[in-house]
Amino acid sequence: MTPSSRRAVELRLGPVVVLLSRLPRAAPFLFVLALLLGGLAARGLLGAVLLLVLAALLGLLLFLAWPALDAASRAIRSAIVALVVVRAVLFLT
Repeated sequence: MTPSSRRAVELRLGPVVVLLSRLPRAAPFLFVLALLLGGLAARGLLGAVLLLVLAALLGLLLFLAWPALDAASRAIRSAIVALVVVRAVLFLT
């Protein structure tokens, strides 16, 4: 991704990040926890959809934090996103 296209994504997501920063600290955590537990408990198509939404959210946060992360943090966070996606795909099969 070119620096200008990355900057365009950051500018587009700026209002969303500001909105998230205004929420109580527990709110985003509880939302992620609800997606994870709901996705694992629901199974089937609903569980897969919830886990894929969670993976998309985590992937977006990873994309935004990427320049500030060291290689080990990038690898761990990428692995977590991949595990969530794999689990979602397994629910579909």
